Amino acid sequence: MSDFQKALISNTQNNELQGKLNLFSQFIGDWDFEGIYRKDTSDEYRVPGEWLFSWILDGTAIQDIFICPSRKEREINSHPNGEYGTTVRFYNPTKDAWDICYGGYGFMHVLEAKQVGDQIIVVNKDDSDGLNQWVFSDVTSSSFHWQNRTSYDKGNNWCINFELYARRR
Repeated sequence: MSDFQKALISNTQNNELQGKLNLFSQFIGDWDFEGIYRKDTSDEYRVPGEWLFSWILDGTAIQDIFICPSRKEREINSHPNGEYGTTVRFYNPTKDAWDICYGGYGFMHVLEAKQVGDQIIVVNKDDSDGLNQWVFSDVTSSSFHWQNRTSYDKGNNWCINFELYARRR
């Protein structure tokens, strides 16, 4: 492991911040998922993916890598809507929320996350058309459901752009 990797990646969360980091710490580890595009339409299709989460920066933040289709699937089947991106998540005690940056080749989004009931709601802080959310739900120690959704009427109705069902490796 290089010095850069040693300085970036942490094995555990920072003890001084325990509790505050628990919202996303439950995802630390490696996950496989089945992603679903255009669910319940004649154009529905599914693709395998992977989502890898790790502590970073002395255990004060969480970084993940979102890979869809999975690295294995990419070897045999490219995907027109494929994504290979990374997210860096920082807890912000001033807002009691998470400041998030998600980016990949040709894009970057500034996001914010909070717990709402038994869900984690991530909202887009960039200027965009409509209200965009990414929702973690049905979270257990071995699985979770996630949706990327958009509302063009201030949250009254939602269009599901993509969703996935993840299983811990």
